[in-house]
Amino acid sequence: MRSRQPRRLGGFAVVITDLGMPHRRRAPVAAAVKAVSATTPVIMLTGWGQRLVRRTTFRRTVNRVLNKPPRLAALRAALFELTAGRDKSAG
Repeated sequence: MRSRQPRRLGGFAVVITDLGMPHRRRAPVAAAVKAVSATTPVIMLTGWGQRLVRRTTFRRTVNRVLNKPPRLAALRAALFELTAGRDKSAG
């Protein structure tokens, strides 16, 4: 998402972002996703551990936090949990 303008996220089942992305502050990416599409699940990847995230406001904008590098089983489980029961024809 290079553009500073909000984009429509209706076509995404989930957004995966990184806590330590270069040239981006931490919280605005997840917050921007929720501002455009409050129901779009957000997964945050971090190499800084779960403690940092628990102490921040990410809990309001991030649905799951996974350590980097994410284990495939943990990523699959998060994707399944966040997308299960969603209307497959929507989006």
